[in-house]
Amino acid sequence: MGWGRIAALAGRIITQFRRDRRTLALIFFIPIIVLSLVGYLIELEPSGVTVGVVNEDEPVASISMAGQIVAAIEESTDFTLVESSRDEVMAQIKDGEFQAALVFPFDLTRSAVTGDSPSFSLVLEGSDPQVAGYIREGVAQAIPEALAAVPGAGSRMIDVKPVFIYGGPRFRTLDYLAPAFLVLIPFLFVFLLTSVSFLRERAQGTMERLLASPLSRAESVLGYMLGFGLFALAESMVILLFTVYVLNINYAGSLGVVVLAVIVMAMTAVNLGIFLSTFARNEFQAVQFMPLVIFPQALLGGLFWAVESLPWSLRWISYLMPMTYANRAVREVMIKGASVLDWPVGSNLLILLGFAGVFIVLSSLTLRREVA
Repeated sequence: MGWGRIAALAGRIITQFRRDRRTLALIFFIPIIVLSLVGYLIELEPSGVTVGVVNEDEPVASISMAGQIVAAIEESTDFTLVESSRDEVMAQIKDGEFQAALVFPFDLTRSAVTGDSPSFSLVLEGSDPQVAGYIREGVAQAIPEALAAVPGAGSRMIDVKPVFIYGGPRFRTLDYLAPAFLVLIPFLFVFLLTSVSFLRERAQGTMERLLASPLSRAESVLGYMLGFGLFALAESMVILLFTVYVLNINYAGSLGVVVLAVIVMAMTAVNLGIFLSTFARNEFQAVQFMPLVIFPQALLGGLFWAVESLPWSLRWISYLMPMTYANRAVREVMIKGASVLDWPVGSNLLILLGFAGVFIVLSSLTLRREVA
């Protein structure tokens, strides 16, 4: 066994890594940044929660059970409570003004005092299970304190009836996560396929020969985009059809609109892969872009934590990420049943198309003639 030769080979590899600052940053700094971000987000509670209050409760001896519940919620949570009417509250939730609403009936206090079964409705927007769970927990914790403040009601139980506008009991955890999977997984593999394949074209000298031909740089980028786009589309459709028909997820909107959103997202990933691959000299460097591109978008793009719940110091970063808009469009369709003509879907698809156009222009400007 030639230990000297083995040591020489190991020394050469160590020296090679020492000179590659990008790789050293990937090994030592990127994992720390990602883990710090994950640790922070896991402990992060939803913020900016606004709850409507429809108070029809009639006080008994100047005491109102609804008033006590509202006071307890204000004291024990950071919810913003806003008075509303029964006629308007549903529209306000659908428009995004409220994430939930407390609807107190006229006989709530009387039922609590006389020994009947008091109950009120908690109307939940429901598209984000994390926010819905946070609201339900806050309301449940406030009820015992409210009961203790009403004479004769301390031993009663109040039945909180949840009403979901979107989602609800028929939606499993997998159903809520399906939009994230349909955005993250195709984006990941399409980006990897495109960046590595495009880099290989440059390494083999194909790009240099193409750029010496009458083809312009923009035409070259568009040609590669269409070529890679065909395989990106096929891969995205396989993931989509498997998720819907094999995993048997529930969804509310049109599958055709989901297909359109996934196609636009895949084209954006193709153009991003082409653009970033122009900065890589080998396939290993191209793969190094993945933790810099995919992980931040998965963590901050609204896939697992709502963008609205992030502090502004992180939220503005999510607005610069194409995956944020892809996730919004797909969630609006699959959980809320929105169509492509609805503003939350159409506007996000237009923004995605804008990202794709920007990446095409950037790729044309940065495309290098030299052999990688």
